[in-house]
Amino acid sequence: MKTHKTIILLLVSLPLILSACAASTPAPSTATNIPITTTPASGSASAEVNVEFGSGPFIFPDTQEGLADLTSYKATLTLTFDGTNAGQSEQWSKVYSMLAVKDPAARQLTLEKTGNISDPATVFMAESNGVTYEWRTENDCSAAVVEEGTSLGERLELAGFLSGVTGADEAGSETVNAVVANHYTFDERAFGQPDSAQSNGELWIANEGGYIVKYLLTTKGNADYFGEGIEGTLTWDYELTDVNQPVTITLPDSCPGGLVNVPTLIDASDVLRLPGLLTYHTATSLADAAAFYQQELPKLGWELDGEPALADTSALLDYVQGAQTLSVIITADETGTTVNITLGKSDQ
Repeated sequence: MKTHKTIILLLVSLPLILSACAASTPAPSTATNIPITTTPASGSASAEVNVEFGSGPFIFPDTQEGLADLTSYKATLTLTFDGTNAGQSEQWSKVYSMLAVKDPAARQLTLEKTGNISDPATVFMAESNGVTYEWRTENDCSAAVVEEGTSLGERLELAGFLSGVTGADEAGSETVNAVVANHYTFDERAFGQPDSAQSNGELWIANEGGYIVKYLLTTKGNADYFGEGIEGTLTWDYELTDVNQPVTITLPDSCPGGLVNVPTLIDASDVLRLPGLLTYHTATSLADAAAFYQQELPKLGWELDGEPALADTSALLDYVQGAQTLSVIITADETGTTVNITLGKSDQ
């Protein structure tokens, strides 16, 4: 299950587990019972169960297939539930919208919720220039450096929350979301789903690129499927639009700047890179450190804003580039030289 401290998808674990088994088991083109051996706890005997998959010829285990080859896109996943929880009526909807750009890599994710939701606040997340942002109001924006394996694409790619299918039926070719796509239909057998739920689904795969253009799935189940006290109907509606079209990622003004992409001196130590801040120590003299940035920053498109403020133990250099500002603050004492560089936004 994929989770985030503020974004949690309601996933049904059993069909996803069985779907994963199906992805690793060659499925025939006609209805069949495929034996799957489970691994029990130590000291117990192994168990073998028969899982019946769909009767169609189409197998699509990787729901993120083809996305890496697109330059940009918009993905939307709408989850709706209509049923009861502990005998009380429960209806809710969650709409996830992801904007993705390949080069330079950037993403924006929005989650809007309605109905019986404990936390109805809209959540916004974005990722740009090696920094991930999260905010709920214009004046509440946090930022953190993207660590390996934690990018939005790796954690929250919306297609990754869809279940792959085994044994779907062909249903012709159609143009969906301005993309020529092959149409398939399936039911609960495509997941090796238990008898406690019934599903009906449709899937459209791009004729060129092999990615999912549209995915519809409706599952009706009881407490054996959804969990204690819950029964009803869960609907998944996934759409991929704006393929290879211009996409703009917008951050609120309250968000910190991205990573400071400027060079450090060759002997830099104790280097710390945070959103909007680069700091380090060096044995280089204050005067030489100031001269280094006066020489290097114009090469990167930064223009000096006002006269440098140079003194015996400190130096301040202000630069501007478009709507961004860059301040280089250098101080010196008996331990050496400290360089602090901050990235901000112009007031103009």
